[in-house]
Amino acid sequence: MSKRINEDKMINRRNILFIHVDQMHWQAMSAYGNAHVKTPAMDRIAADGVSFRASYSANPVCCPARTCWYTGRMSSEHGTAHNGTEHQLRDELPDLGEWLRDNGDYETVYSGKWHITRAVTKNFNGIHWSPLAKGEHSDPPVSRACMGFLDNYEGDKPFFLNAGFVNPHDCCFQSGAQGGEGKFTFDSEVPESELPPLPDNFDVYRGRPVSKDAGEERFMRYYRYVYYRWVEMVDAEIGRLYDALINSRFADNTVVIFSSDHGEGLGFHGRTSKSNMVEESWRVPMIIVDPQRRRQGQEDHDHLSISVDVPATICDYADVPPLPNMTIGRSLRPLVEETSTDWHEYIVGENWQGSGKIGIRDATHKTIFYGDGGQICIYNLETDPLEMNDLYGKQEGNTVLAKHENHLLEYLDKIEVYDPADANPKARATYKTYVDWYSRLKAEARS
Repeated sequence: MSKRINEDKMINRRNILFIHVDQMHWQAMSAYGNAHVKTPAMDRIAADGVSFRASYSANPVCCPARTCWYTGRMSSEHGTAHNGTEHQLRDELPDLGEWLRDNGDYETVYSGKWHITRAVTKNFNGIHWSPLAKGEHSDPPVSRACMGFLDNYEGDKPFFLNAGFVNPHDCCFQSGAQGGEGKFTFDSEVPESELPPLPDNFDVYRGRPVSKDAGEERFMRYYRYVYYRWVEMVDAEIGRLYDALINSRFADNTVVIFSSDHGEGLGFHGRTSKSNMVEESWRVPMIIVDPQRRRQGQEDHDHLSISVDVPATICDYADVPPLPNMTIGRSLRPLVEETSTDWHEYIVGENWQGSGKIGIRDATHKTIFYGDGGQICIYNLETDPLEMNDLYGKQEGNTVLAKHENHLLEYLDKIEVYDPADANPKARATYKTYVDWYSRLKAEARS
């Protein structure tokens, strides 16, 4: 069958390209005014689409966050509450590959990092499988596999193509068996003038001052410098893939969604990595490019988004029903097309590492509930975007806390908390954290 015939059959069916990276700070793009990194490819995507600048991860850890993307369920619902193979995705929950294939007759295709406790090949055509390796050498094959698919696909079905890049996750490999990986041995060779400055909240965490010495400051500046190089590495691969799409016969009928599973501490609050509800690890980039380019180069700072909105958006563009019992996620498509402004009043994020953390954010304020000792931090993100002034115990904070506690109870009424009785002991400890926490909240509300 000729490509021309296939084009006619596919003309009213949208293809979807989901490009996602791992552990990217929400401001690590030159398009967003960051002078310490150059990201021409991501900048092009931002110039072609709408950037949702108030977008957050459902759970700022790889495996649970990615499972939220592909099931539309929160991490306390889908069985993968934390990293590790012992936290199994519930068998009865469909993933996006199965859902789009069975309800929309999509060709579902995957390349790159999956990191979900279900075989990617069960519901996707795996054109390149990237193990949990370093993006420095595993990301180039991801982009090339997707480019090959775009060049060679002649099927009648619309496609859901996934490009799962690893970087800038290589920031997690700060040291190695030989006393430090190569890029971290060049610290002294980088001129001081090229090292990014420390963030203003470097020595403030949970609203309290934290002492830092000169060695920590120097390391963090160099860490920030190298982190941006990892971002630039993955940007180059994204650029190759985006060029391939734009130059393909699918350019005018493909929705592009770009995001990250979670953020990165990047020295803010003196911290690196993820697993926290501070802005740097919880917040993520999110861009949607509509094939009709309705709102090119616009930034939306007003509409809060959580990562379960991604599968809701994909289902909407694919013209299939929402995933089963997806009560939190909402499609971003009406915001992209400006057909509706009805949206989330607040969002809730979960993290079940250790004793757990819950974040609640509305248009102006954020509350973080910490399980270790019950500390609560409250911030006014309009006046204090770096989260340096904890409002807990103050009049403004008391008002916010009462509202956010009600929001949390509303949230618990919407989700289906998963409590597997047959989980292995290690997983059971994680499940018990949120089951006990949420049960206590409901009991206190009823008393």
